[in-house]
Parts: sequence; C-alpha cells; structure tokens
Amino acid sequence: MLARNRFQYELATGRATLPVTIIICLIMYGITYQEKTDLLSLAIHGAIVYCLIELNTTFSLIRTRTTLHAALFLFFLSGLPFLHTYSHEQWIPLLFTVSFSYLFRSYESVYAPIPVFHCFLCLGISSFLLPQVLYFVPLIYFYMIGLRAFTLRTFFAGLIGLLVPYWIALAYHLYAGNMEATWLPFKALAYFPPIDYAILSLSQLVSGGIAILFIAICSVECILHSYQDKVQTRIMLRVLIITGIGTLACMLLLPSHFNTYFLMTLVVGSVMGGHLLALTFNRFTRIFLWVSLGIWTCVCIMNLWMHLFNF
Repeated sequence: MLARNRFQYELATGRATLPVTIIICLIMYGITYQEKTDLLSLAIHGAIVYCLIELNTTFSLIRTRTTLHAALFLFFLSGLPFLHTYSHEQWIPLLFTVSFSYLFRSYESVYAPIPVFHCFLCLGISSFLLPQVLYFVPLIYFYMIGLRAFTLRTFFAGLIGLLVPYWIALAYHLYAGNMEATWLPFKALAYFPPIDYAILSLSQLVSGGIAILFIAICSVECILHSYQDKVQTRIMLRVLIITGIGTLACMLLLPSHFNTYFLMTLVVGSVMGGHLLALTFNRFTRIFLWVSLGIWTCVCIMNLWMHLFNF
C-alpha cells in the first residue's frame, strides 16, 4: 500500500514540501504584486501558516510529523490573487486561528478561564473589523461543553474577554465625546446586507466552489477515519469541522465579505486535507490527490490569467 502511494507519503512527511510550497507562493505573490500593502498581506498569511504549524505541534491534530496542512494552505492561497491584496479584514483569519489555539488549551484544564479569556479577546478584537464575527460567540460556548471547559467561571471569563476591547473603546470615545461609536459593531449585527452574488467575480465563484468541494470531501473522510484518533483529537477536529460549516454559511449569506470567510474556511480545510492525506493511504486518496493537484493547478492558471489581463 505504501509503495503505491509513495508520492503521497513523501508529500506528507518530506521536509521539502513546505519550503517548495513557500517558493511557489512567493513567486505567485511576486507576479500579482501591485501595492506595498500586499507585503503586509503576505506577512499576515505567513503568520497564519506559523499558527497552523504550532496548532498541530501543540495538540497533535495530525498524529504524525508533518507540515502538509500548512503547505496545503499556501498552495490554495497561491492560486487566489484576489486574496493577495491587503484588506484590514485579513487580520480576522489570523485572530481566528489564534483564538482556536487558546480554545483548545482549555480542554479539561483547571486553568481554563485564562485561555478562554484570550480566545474571546481575539473575537472581540475581530468584531471591530467585522461585527458579524460575533455570530460565532454562541458557537464557541457550545464548543466549550464538548471540551469539558464550560463552567460559570469560564462563561464570565469569556464574556469579560469579549468586552475588554469595548471597554477600552468606550473610554476613548468618552474622552473624544463620541460615545455612540462604541456600540456600532452591535448595531451592525441588526443589519443584514442583501445576498447579491453579482458582486463576486468569476474567479471568486469558481475558486470558491472547487475549494469548498475539496474541503467537504476531506472533512467527510476525516470523520470516517477519526476513530483512530484520541478522544481529545476527535473533539478538536469536530470543532474545526463545525466551524468550517459556519464560515461556509457566512460566506454564502454574506457575499460582501466573501474573501474574509473564504480565507477562514481555507484555514479549516487545510487541517482537514492534511489529516486525510498524511494519515490515509489507499486508492481513493491516491486518485483524489492527483485529481486535486491537477484541477487546482488549472484554477491557478485561470485566476492568474484573469488577474493579469483583467478579464
């Protein structure tokens, strides 16, 4: 079985996988480079990759030594020029990844209120950039039940962490005499923009559809093979899968923020893809790997062509 999947094995465990993917990503960024702020976008995505590596190292989401999940994130990202342009909302996927690192630290911990506080602090900061991030707050509390970290102390620790940025903003706006501005993120939650997919480009629609299909397949396969993981790992993977469904729903219901939620979905999908391809070696994964590489290479070429010639 291993001999028939030698390429997949080398891709999953080889030390050259991540460096090669980084080089490919840098080349694609260089080709699509337009403004100096694109370098900040590259730095943010680099920080996300580092957080993904640390997430797996700390919690063993993939029960083998691999950086394939980080390489998959970069491989997907390299072919999406519309995500290379800097936007202040690009900080949200980074804070999103950090928040889950803190959330997972609360698993059966006697010191759970501390990581829970920091998890919700990241959400509170993110909500200043995009108020709809607050929709994930009830979901995080639900996760805490499965992580066996939900108590009265952690409930209020999360609430305090969420409100700390608003207290700081309130103090500033009181000083500036503009108190109403503090509550704008909460007021924005009451406004639901119309669902209009016409604002999305062909590149976004095609890339989003294919990426979602790949991620859905990886997630289903991950669930089917998760019985081999420890209970803690299964719980954390389930948390990521449910979150991926949530970000996908937001991506479909809030097309005006497509790029942000798409990037958040890619973060989840890269872990699912890494888990599948690094741990499962059979005929399906061999075919799936080559088909995925071929289709996504075509998508990268199409996106690059449309970006350079402004179709």
